Amino acid sequence: MDRDGQVERAIQLARQLQARARELQTPAERRQQAELDQMIQSPGDKATLTEITDQAFRAQRSGRAADQLIHILDVQGVPRFFSALDRTMLRGFQTFGAYLPSVAMPLVKEKMREETANVILPAEEELLAQHLEERRREGLRMNVNFLGESLLGERDAQARLQSYLRALEEPLVEVTSVKISTIYSQISALAHEHTVGVLCDRLELLYLAAAKSRFRRSVGTVVPKFVYLDIEEYRDKEITAAAFMRTLDRPGLDQVQAGIALQAYIPDSFATQRQITEWARRRVATGGSPVTIRIVKGANMEMERVEASLRGWPLATFADKRDTDANYHRMLQYGMQRENLAAVRLGVASHNLFTLAYGLVLGARSGRMEHVQFEMLEGMANHQRRALFEQVGNMLLYAPACRQEEFINAIGYLVRRLDENTGPDNFLRYAFNLEVDSAEWRRLEDGFVASFARIDALSDTPRRMQDRNQETVMRRAGGVSPLSQGANFSNVVSTSTLGAYAPRSPVNSFVNEPDTDWSLPQNGAWAAGIVERWRPRCDEKAADVPLVIGGEELFEGRDVRASMDPSRPGVVVANYRQASAKDAERAVACAAADADGWRRRSARERTEVLFRVA
Repeated sequence: MDRDGQVERAIQLARQLQARARELQTPAERRQQAELDQMIQSPGDKATLTEITDQAFRAQRSGRAADQLIHILDVQGVPRFFSALDRTMLRGFQTFGAYLPSVAMPLVKEKMREETANVILPAEEELLAQHLEERRREGLRMNVNFLGESLLGERDAQARLQSYLRALEEPLVEVTSVKISTIYSQISALAHEHTVGVLCDRLELLYLAAAKSRFRRSVGTVVPKFVYLDIEEYRDKEITAAAFMRTLDRPGLDQVQAGIALQAYIPDSFATQRQITEWARRRVATGGSPVTIRIVKGANMEMERVEASLRGWPLATFADKRDTDANYHRMLQYGMQRENLAAVRLGVASHNLFTLAYGLVLGARSGRMEHVQFEMLEGMANHQRRALFEQVGNMLLYAPACRQEEFINAIGYLVRRLDENTGPDNFLRYAFNLEVDSAEWRRLEDGFVASFARIDALSDTPRRMQDRNQETVMRRAGGVSPLSQGANFSNVVSTSTLGAYAPRSPVNSFVNEPDTDWSLPQNGAWAAGIVERWRPRCDEKAADVPLVIGGEELFEGRDVRASMDPSRPGVVVANYRQASAKDAERAVACAAADADGWRRRSARERTEVLFRVA
């Protein structure tokens, strides 16, 4: 069957799945869709809910939390997607909540926890075990992701690592997801080798613990437990992939089964998939165990946009949803090749029935369906999950969990789910109320088909191409520095990252130099080269640094002080001249004269001096 035939077969299968899902949908799920539809029609309500969870629930004192909640409701109004009873209760809180905040706020938080309990599981041992056992009896497998606050240091990192090790000892936990940022607090792309080395040491502990523990599935099969590595931020992708492969290359870990998640909305995830697959094929060829790649579309777009904007970088992800879909389908096609499935089992993670159906078609064609599992989010579109489970049998649910006292840590996850559910091109937006051949269905189907036309021309290179090794420079020069009259100044400005953002006129426009993107390997190599060049320039060869006042370099008649390298205790990297009280007075006088001359210039003259390009 050619690609067009596979796409057509996937569409037919998606129709069957959706029709069956409608039959399986419960009244409670229909009510949930009604609330979601109301939220979609009023984007302001989504913003209000985000403010409530992000501001009111962060306060530790009940009085402060109540004050924040009342203020938000007064300004924004009660969100209309709540039920009539909930809206009435919130209006009552506006009136009376401030009088008994220690009573009212716990009730509000408990209500919110109840409302989200189908999406975020309670992490308390008894409650979590009860839910996991119910799912196990249904034949569903669970991937538990323990939510927590950001690390504040290595003490927190060690505590989190120990919590993962304890979780792997729990009889009803089969799979757990871990992010490298939760087990090491000092991750640095600039210190790539050191970071990967520390991560490998800690991942080895998790992998060995998982391999030693056992889980009994509902069918009676006993299997080793499993650790997935999640990649949440683009900057962690290369480090996570390197730590994953290097750890499993260590002696004694050749039979460990482990997995990693790759996000299709990052173009170069396809290149990373090929790299891991080629490594895994060598691993299996020498007697090692296969690994697993979970393919997801990605749910951190807003965070990536913010970081790119702040740093002056291109967006790391695709900007067009159809490009993301195309990359996902390309990754499925590659992963489903029979020879690749022998070394890399595939997790098809999506709520888009067209994508899931396409995964079913490719899996059946490969003849290795036992090496494919389908993954969905706990509590999301359960009726579609039930319809798919009837077809595949091997399903893993991604289940975030947190303790009641740590519920604030679930806010980020909730906001991402809200964004994901309400995106105009997202299948989940329509999942609860979707009808085959409706206008929404046809639009989603057209988008699915259109994505395949983009695959052949789709790049797999990073969207961020900054390379400090390959820069050309332009020098700002001319006239008088505003800080030192009479002294020329030349600030090196990179042109490798300006691109389309370069100013049209150097006089009336300004674009800040983008930060160095240390997540790109070439920039790490550039920094390493600088370190190597400067490493021998120490002690007897240390730099001799003058005192500079008014553009004049002064060496004589000043005390000499040593500048030490904090990374190499006792090593002198520079000798500098210490200013005296008279030097300080002279510097102040120069600055005053300089400032006076600067004030005499017109605004245009100042701009021309600052932005004249040699």
